Amino acid sequence: MRAVVRGADAVSRLFGAIAAVLVIVLVVLMLYDVVLRYVLNAPTEWGNDLNTWLMGSSFVLSIAYAMSTDSHVRVDLLYTRQTRRHIRIFDLIGLALIVLPTVAWITYGLSDHFLTAYRTAERSGSGGWNPVVWPFKLIIFVGFAIFTLQIAAEIIKRIASLMGRPFEAPEEAADAHGV
Repeated sequence: MRAVVRGADAVSRLFGAIAAVLVIVLVVLMLYDVVLRYVLNAPTEWGNDLNTWLMGSSFVLSIAYAMSTDSHVRVDLLYTRQTRRHIRIFDLIGLALIVLPTVAWITYGLSDHFLTAYRTAERSGSGGWNPVVWPFKLIIFVGFAIFTLQIAAEIIKRIASLMGRPFEAPEEAADAHGV
């Protein structure tokens, strides 16, 4: 099980890094598009669609990373006065009974959404570029599939912690081994 959790964490880190690179690409392309539009009065046909897709891609590919590093937004109302054990139990119940089934169901639906767009060569319908949308829909599906995998890993982590065998955070494991 530890190998599965480490693998899920590694995949989440990889796609989190890809998302970070996409943000840099997004900034560069937005700057380029703004200069063309407002300085040279020559707007691009692809700027709006591509920038929207890059922003969406960076967001959806980073969700699992945020969960794996526990850096997502949480409602403190339920957490502030709880012991660590109670928080783990609350997390386990929420992840196993609400979050995992919901995200798995959405992921399943996104697979059909992607396949339909691919089979029909669906296009964006916006601007002069009017690109096919299946690549973006594939990225959304992949992002949610990784998120589903990470949720399963987080459930395993909570169970292990409640059993007295918590997983080390990647930083703690590196420190313990002198890396």
